[in-house]
Amino acid sequence: MSISLLLLFYQVSYGAASSAFTKKLKYPSFLRTVHSNKEIIGVIVEIILHFRWRWVAFLNSDNDFGKDGLELFIKRIENTNICLAYTKSINDNTNAFQMFEQIQAQKISVIIVFTTKLTAEALIESAIQINITDKVWVAGDTWSLNERLPKVKGIKNIGTVIGVSQPVVTIPGFNDFISASKSQTQCEKKEQNRFCNQDCNCSSLTPEDILAVDPSFSFPVYSAVYAIAHALHNTLQCGSGRCDGNITVYPYMVSIQIQ
Repeated sequence: MSISLLLLFYQVSYGAASSAFTKKLKYPSFLRTVHSNKEIIGVIVEIILHFRWRWVAFLNSDNDFGKDGLELFIKRIENTNICLAYTKSINDNTNAFQMFEQIQAQKISVIIVFTTKLTAEALIESAIQINITDKVWVAGDTWSLNERLPKVKGIKNIGTVIGVSQPVVTIPGFNDFISASKSQTQCEKKEQNRFCNQDCNCSSLTPEDILAVDPSFSFPVYSAVYAIAHALHNTLQCGSGRCDGNITVYPYMVSIQIQ
């Protein structure tokens, strides 16, 4: 399929936060149900300005997501009193001891961590092991509502964590749906185990595992799926449990309903 043809199909993402996708001329058919990095960085900068912090470090994932955040932060603090004293793109090979030693040498007390969840977890655990204390950590939305880190021994010693998150919206009946669907995990006869038009979920995850995930994740996924389903429902003129099967659906028809 050519790129030009692909652009005719609307894509609704529940996780892509890159600021690049805000360029509608380049990505005319891309929609998302999460706030972009630009908005998240904007809130982070507002927090820093509110508390009048002037000397900060910015640690980001060594990938497109993290680099996008760093570029946005640098642009956003132009013409402010915020000084970016230290930056570091981190990955699995980053020497955490050396990095924190440099941060300590520059007497930086405020550390912005704009990374993926797993990278943030490893970073904070390294800070605990190295005995980094009394810092202010500004968490990006990927790990601000992390359920595991608050339970890690020694977490209270690292200082204060202030987080920015995607909105948490309660989905009526979601918990009951997960519990009911996960109870149907007999996978021996896959062809006989279909629930809500889906093949049975044979993963070992329990309802508790799923419901313990960052609560800000569920609604964007729900919204993305609902947007497409609702658009198809209207396009096919569905009503009273029936749809018009004689209608040939073209991408532009669905796109009209999504927007």
